Amino acid sequence: MVSRRMLLGALASGLAAPALAWAEGDGPTPSVLTRKGRRTRRALKTQAADKAALDKTLAQVKPLEDPDAVEPAEVHPPQAVSPDEALGRLKQGNAIFARGGSSIVLPSMVRIAELSRGQKPFAVIVGCSDSRVGPELVFDCNLGELFVVRVAGSTVSQEGLGSIVYAVEHLGAPLVVVLGHTKCGAVGAAVDVATKHADLHGSLLNMVLPIIPAVLEAQEKHPADLQDAAIRQNVRDVAARLKVADGTLAEKQAEGRLKIVSATYDLASGVVAFDA
Repeated sequence: MVSRRMLLGALASGLAAPALAWAEGDGPTPSVLTRKGRRTRRALKTQAADKAALDKTLAQVKPLEDPDAVEPAEVHPPQAVSPDEALGRLKQGNAIFARGGSSIVLPSMVRIAELSRGQKPFAVIVGCSDSRVGPELVFDCNLGELFVVRVAGSTVSQEGLGSIVYAVEHLGAPLVVVLGHTKCGAVGAAVDVATKHADLHGSLLNMVLPIIPAVLEAQEKHPADLQDAAIRQNVRDVAARLKVADGTLAEKQAEGRLKIVSATYDLASGVVAFDA
């Protein structure tokens, strides 16, 4: 089967339209019967000549280039970094943010076009949905640098776990940070359920249920601020569960190619305190 573009070139060379349609498979076989139903030498010769001319022309015609096709620019993905290098990059970025500065500028259209062809984030941030804790801002990062999974309370569902594994296995992210923050409303609600039997219903109750074990664990230590202690315990617990939640994550940790840590962002100072 030949391409339509090649056949159009052949058509421009003066070949008979019925022969082209027949070669393409779009039309009926050219009739070679006389009115009396007998094959004639002239019809056979015409058919053979048409086919020979078509074959000769097609052999000379080059496929037309797609005018919309654009040769992709060479993309240089960022050099792979180790888990410790990725952690250092986050710490450095947060130090810049906490000083009230930023080294990040808006990405150019060239950079945006490069990112449309692929991503290579150097860290996964499992964070809270709180509007005051945007990971890209907190860590002074730009498009394509962080793979962010966010839900109120920084917990991880099966869908969230799948997202993390995807970023680690397919995108090569060497670091996962479970990020909580001070005055977290989701953790505060879990504290109220555990200590005051607060009445939550439906989705709100489902949201805080995974946090309650951290509240009870923190409560055993009789902290002055139970909510703050539960916030920090919660991200530690989530990080600990992630380390054994999936075979891919466990394997990469054993090989030294992945690190999973917890951290807490202070809303008042803008500083992230890492547990590693």
